[in-house]
Amino acid sequence: MTPKQYFVLLSVVALAACGGDRAKDDDTAATKAAAAPKSADDYRKQQIAFADSVLNGASPAKDVATKLGKDYDVASVRLRDTIAVLATNAECFKSARSVDPYVAGTVNFSVHFSMVGSDASRVQESKWTSPAGNIADACLNQKAQGWKFDGTFGKQGAYIVQIQFK
Repeated sequence: MTPKQYFVLLSVVALAACGGDRAKDDDTAATKAAAAPKSADDYRKQQIAFADSVLNGASPAKDVATKLGKDYDVASVRLRDTIAVLATNAECFKSARSVDPYVAGTVNFSVHFSMVGSDASRVQESKWTSPAGNIADACLNQKAQGWKFDGTFGKQGAYIVQIQFK
């Protein structure tokens, strides 16, 4: 047998081994059809359950700060609550909801303090149920540029503030 014939024979055997599994493809289609919601109410419940799983699966702020390094710490409750109010009033989440009414997610803000107060606030990382969350991230980053906090909110360093949107 020549090398060319051997190669052709090997190719035919490989194609036969890969292409004959139609039952598996049919099972996957049946599984997807079974998981499809039967009504709008079922779809809403399914989306709410998915949002809850994403929110519950988010890393705690302490873990995010630890992952980022020793320069980061978890922000005080006062700073967290203040940023939560500012983020809510910015209506960035509302913009994301106009694209996907079921969007939900967790946003970790990084706030850096110098000796005189905060000098940088931004979205450090986020986890959303859909790409519509990127709209909220972009809006929050834009709004956060104007957020300034005095030295009473934290001492010099970087802090992680975690906010959940649902």
